[in-house]
Amino acid sequence: MLPVYPQYMLTKEDWWFQHDRGCDKVPPPAGHYLELPAGGSFTVEIAQNRAFTTFGKNSKFNGYYGGPQQLKRGDEECVIDPNLHTPSQALAPGTVFAISYQNSIDKVTPENLVVFTVRYHTPWQRLTSYDVPKDLPPCPPGGCTCAWGRLVFVIALVQDEIFEEVLE
Repeated sequence: MLPVYPQYMLTKEDWWFQHDRGCDKVPPPAGHYLELPAGGSFTVEIAQNRAFTTFGKNSKFNGYYGGPQQLKRGDEECVIDPNLHTPSQALAPGTVFAISYQNSIDKVTPENLVVFTVRYHTPWQRLTSYDVPKDLPPCPPGGCTCAWGRLVFVIALVQDEIFEEVLE
């Protein structure tokens, strides 16, 4: 498994679509698309590594959030294995899917990528469903490019008091 380094220390060129880890160079197989049924929903697998999904080779990893069944917690009680960055599902700030009507990842920019669905209290389970707006325009021939993102749970230590803050 590749380590995940803090993205705030990277240039935009390196963190955009996780270029530093080569994620932007691993497209889906030819002809495979994520179907986005307008007015419906779609389900995806969320994990810290592709190996922990049904795309991986070891089915024992295909469980809870694609990691160990027993959660491992760090000093601040955040779940650190799997790397959820939250102490509980209730405090998980959420994940999003965004869409760009560009069929090449090289043409996707922050200006043409827009969030179209949010799922609160995620990531927590490996299988997660998202709702699709009924008026989402169809993709052009050749498809669109989608991106998944997450909000991060932050614990700030100030004068020995713990304040929980969800970044927006």
